[in-house]
Amino acid sequence: MRKQPNWFGGLLLFLLLLLGVNGFANPSRSSPVTAVAQSTAPSEKFRFLRKLAQEFSIDHNARWKHSVPQFGDVTTTISVAPINFDGCSIVWNQMQEGTAFGQLIYIETHRFAVPLASMDAKQITIEPVRAGQSERPGIEAGDYYMVRLQSTSGKNTVNVVDQNIVFNRKRGPVASVEQPMVSSAWVRVRTEEQAEQLKLQFEQAIGECVAAGQ
Repeated sequence: MRKQPNWFGGLLLFLLLLLGVNGFANPSRSSPVTAVAQSTAPSEKFRFLRKLAQEFSIDHNARWKHSVPQFGDVTTTISVAPINFDGCSIVWNQMQEGTAFGQLIYIETHRFAVPLASMDAKQITIEPVRAGQSERPGIEAGDYYMVRLQSTSGKNTVNVVDQNIVFNRKRGPVASVEQPMVSSAWVRVRTEEQAEQLKLQFEQAIGECVAAGQ
């Protein structure tokens, strides 16, 4: 008669312990899922940088032709290639070239490394190209637009590599390369609508990078 209460009490204690273990195990199983969900939630900064990268990934290659004295029909090509948009310091290449009779006249490339937090979102401008821009044959007013970024207080924070090759009929190709620190950067796009959209994406990304202190 004395053994029955002890057996029943032991069973009850076992069941209580089992329920207690399961109660502690369930939260521990759900907590990694919650942690992963929180860690993978995209921040506003990431979202705006991704939108800027998407805007750059749009086909900004453009080609057009003009008749130019001394050169005949000149075909001008511009292109933009994003390289790094993983953080608030972004890098892209800008290329422009002119050809006549299937031969290169010039190649002009610029590689920009831009810390967005050092840029002034309120000073982003859109500038239409002027005729004969940079004395390049085959360029007429309104052919393309430039979205220009300006650093705050005019500080030289943009790292740019300039490469220019001019094909001189008498001297052959003449090349020059510079890598200065400058206070501004630019992107050439074909239409004003593209320029406006790119300006908006820059403004948003710069704002978030400044807020993040990056």
